[in-house]
Amino acid sequence: MKFSSMLLYIDDDFPNKQTFEQLLQVGRSLYRKGKFLYSVEQSFISNQHFWMYFQYDNENLYSDTVIDTTDNSSKNNPRPKSQVEMRSQLFACYDLRRNLLYVSDYSKKSTVTDYIEEMLQKPTMVKNIYKSLDEFVAVVKYLKSVTFTQRRTIFTSTPESIFQRQANMFGLDLPEHSKLKLDYGSSPVGIVKTALQDWELKRNSGEFEDVLIVGFDDAGFESTFNFSTMISSIEIDLARDENDRFNQDGVRTLLLAKLGA
Repeated sequence: MKFSSMLLYIDDDFPNKQTFEQLLQVGRSLYRKGKFLYSVEQSFISNQHFWMYFQYDNENLYSDTVIDTTDNSSKNNPRPKSQVEMRSQLFACYDLRRNLLYVSDYSKKSTVTDYIEEMLQKPTMVKNIYKSLDEFVAVVKYLKSVTFTQRRTIFTSTPESIFQRQANMFGLDLPEHSKLKLDYGSSPVGIVKTALQDWELKRNSGEFEDVLIVGFDDAGFESTFNFSTMISSIEIDLARDENDRFNQDGVRTLLLAKLGA
């Protein structure tokens, strides 16, 4: 099973823990979209990960007869049309620290966004992630923002580090980690290209983590580059059961192991 990673935006921003707490409150266990009926399970796995499990099928698709494989005979369908058999599965996990959504079927990513949008009544969308800084710079014209995380280490505890200066500014002890967002407005990418390369060096040296750069082109279309995600998918190896289905607990456990949780 392959999980594709992408950026999730709710109301034009990355969702936080409060967003998913609200989703738990207003979310429904049964959800209809077009001809499809979905059963939805959702929960926090930890403070960092939010889990969603969809089972679904076309509720209008029905046959009056079935084939009995024991004798290859045709018989009346024992299931009434009012009962829907949820034959398809979709798994999704949102990483709150990395701002990444992992979905087990890339073609069904709109199932996740449509559900969230309808439950929260907020515009919801996903965006793909560029895998090289040169590719990102070739597409965008203006830099909008840079977001990054620093953790408390010997390196970041030096007096001249941003991490140390931030703690001193507020008169607080050093936290375990700090997340900052720098707003550049609409600075031309050409002017700040050297700075972007410097961000890459700082990320590679371990000074900064989860470096996320947002820019936009002449038409105002936003694009994102995430230094922390150099792979577009995560694969897990799990056999189906006797009903040709995946065990939800097994999928969740293997994915979290891959994510290092």
